[in-house]
Amino acid sequence: MIVAVIGGGKIGDAVARRVALSTRVSQVIMTRKSAPENQATLAKNLVMTRDNSSAAAKASVVILAVKAGDAKGVLEEISGSTSDKLVISLMAAISIKRLERELPGAKIVRAMPNIAAKIGEAITAYAPSAGLGEKEISTVELILSCFGDCVQVSESLMDAVTALSGSGPAYIAVLIDALVTAGLKVGLPRDIALKLAIKTLTGTANMLAHTTMHPAELRDTVTTPAGTTIAGIYELEKGSFRTSIINAVEAATYAAERVAKKFESE
Repeated sequence: MIVAVIGGGKIGDAVARRVALSTRVSQVIMTRKSAPENQATLAKNLVMTRDNSSAAAKASVVILAVKAGDAKGVLEEISGSTSDKLVISLMAAISIKRLERELPGAKIVRAMPNIAAKIGEAITAYAPSAGLGEKEISTVELILSCFGDCVQVSESLMDAVTALSGSGPAYIAVLIDALVTAGLKVGLPRDIALKLAIKTLTGTANMLAHTTMHPAELRDTVTTPAGTTIAGIYELEKGSFRTSIINAVEAATYAAERVAKKFESE
């Protein structure tokens, strides 16, 4: 299987390098505007070019990883090379309906990974177009599993997915930075505070992932009467911590919806 990754930005580069590690993929062709005029070899089965049309023509699976603002030009470039091919769009805001209109005959899937794809730890939600068979879905999950876990959702949820897990690493980074700053304030060295914050977060997440424990149950497990944890939780609640997280995801969802409406009206 040859896979073309159109758009070698941060997400595109991460995806291309992870997919290239699969034994089921014979070659990955990544495109980038700044690529050399002649095709360049980046790894054993990973090459880079600036020719979107040629990359799409050679591939059996095409992954679109360009910014939504560049979609119109890129879709025009590859429209003649995607008929009857599986096209996985990682572009936020661009609907399946529009992709089908711009890429006639292509088998379209919308997907939203996050930057953790770089280390194979992304969570990617995907929405297939109507009529995709089990074979195509199997191929989609094979590709997406190269850079993490995946889950199928309705396309109507993709804006919410973008806001929660697509933007999520930024929220988590803000939380970790705040914990490190708090550690400094109470006397911890920066490197120790960072290690404690990161491992606390990953350990908690892994515990929830590998048990049936509800987050509220975990919270109650470490919260004792008149103890240190409840003192901290009180301050978080006083500062509307949970409300701020909810509002952040809601605001990001609305922003994604506005962008989607803009592109659909063009």
